[in-house]
Amino acid sequence: MSKKIAVYIRVSTDKDEQISSVENQIDICRNWLERQGFEWDEDCIYKDHGISGTLFLERPAIQQILEQAKKKEIDMVIFKSISRLARDLKDSLEIREVFIAHNVRIISVEEGYDSHKAGKNDMAFELWSLFSAQYSRTLSAGVSAALAAKVRRGEHIGRIPYGFTRIDGRLQILEEEAKVVRMIFRWYNQGWGFKRITKELNCLGIPSKQSNQWQMTSIQRLIGNPIYYGDFILNQYTTVKMGGRKKQIRNTPEQWIWFRDHHPAIITREAWETANPNHSNKEKKKFTPWNDLRSILKCGLCGSSMVILQSHKVLSTGEKHYYRYLKCSRYRRVGWAGCVNHKPITYEEMKKFIKDQLIEKGRLLELSFVHYPSKDYEKRRGEVEKSLRSVRTKSQQLLDLYLDQFITKDEFEEKRTELDRNAHYLQKQVSLFQQKSQQIKEIKTIQQAFYIMEQQGQSLLHVFKALVDVVILHPNLEIDMVYRFKSS
Repeated sequence: MSKKIAVYIRVSTDKDEQISSVENQIDICRNWLERQGFEWDEDCIYKDHGISGTLFLERPAIQQILEQAKKKEIDMVIFKSISRLARDLKDSLEIREVFIAHNVRIISVEEGYDSHKAGKNDMAFELWSLFSAQYSRTLSAGVSAALAAKVRRGEHIGRIPYGFTRIDGRLQILEEEAKVVRMIFRWYNQGWGFKRITKELNCLGIPSKQSNQWQMTSIQRLIGNPIYYGDFILNQYTTVKMGGRKKQIRNTPEQWIWFRDHHPAIITREAWETANPNHSNKEKKKFTPWNDLRSILKCGLCGSSMVILQSHKVLSTGEKHYYRYLKCSRYRRVGWAGCVNHKPITYEEMKKFIKDQLIEKGRLLELSFVHYPSKDYEKRRGEVEKSLRSVRTKSQQLLDLYLDQFITKDEFEEKRTELDRNAHYLQKQVSLFQQKSQQIKEIKTIQQAFYIMEQQGQSLLHVFKALVDVVILHPNLEIDMVYRFKSS
């Protein structure tokens, strides 16, 4: 019986030199197989095109091979080098473990690695994977340094913002769009809100950069962007890997690299500062209420999610009474061009209605499960504890750098103060998690489930999601609910 072989090929970009390397990888693998007496089959080739080796979950070909390995449908996987398999140490080792666990032979031609000859406990594969991961990090640092050098020379990197064009790598004002930018800032500084500006632009038929319709979030980002008075900020975001995928996180302002008067300005610095009087504290003042109904509650007209907004009314005593109400997210972004404004209903009213309906519909439904601390709770606690360990490790490494005279005393003191502050904060968070440690409870009814969650101050989100597929809120406040259980 012939062996089922998978030849894995990966190229990270669609450039010509990368495309030609596909044939190069195939030839290397085919040559090895034929020299070993294996029969070549064109159908055994699995290709991931234009995908980084650091993105494990976003590579369909390697995912397909892993699934076939689990189903015992392949006996051997061969690839040109370990860098083609993965450029992340954790991913590389996880892939290897799956193959080894299902008795799939692994061949890396360039490194001369053969899992059948090496055995399960060899370090060669781990070392080559480490070198591959380090190369990726070094390459990333080199690219970042090259991009920073371009910005220092006055060139622009990234997506071209509305109001500009790019000529010879430098931003130049696109007057037709720049007039719209000046108009937006003038309206805003006259007291217009984001929604009114969005509605006016759409009514005038002025297209945005990416699509025909303006959205409220686009106006918010435009008004808050320093690029319009000539400054450019580098290193605002960092790409991190979470769960096999890359995600952008916003850096603290201390990590930003600010280039003043980098390119021609569309508006004056004074006009921008008038529109952004508290820009240095913008992130601290941002408030987003906790939403136990997110991803469940949908608009009955356009299907978009319903979001929570906060407002207030002044009582006869002069005090402000704050309340949270629901709004179609598409209507909030686009206005009447996107959806309609629902009749008013508060978040608390909607949450109580859903909870009461679930208790009533499920009163004869008997549950039988044990309530443990939520996965989200345990995940957050684990992340905080991991961060605390990381800070303590960095503190020790910092001391070693100082003792070995790689850094000055002033640099050491400055960094140590920052690390001590982080460690103190994280230690307080760990203590809070320990104080709120939850007891195991057996739950028999839906009503009991709600009671336990509320007593422990937990979100009801995962209870709602377990019992409800979707809640549809129509503009006239009619409500349709699709349950995940058979009601009495």
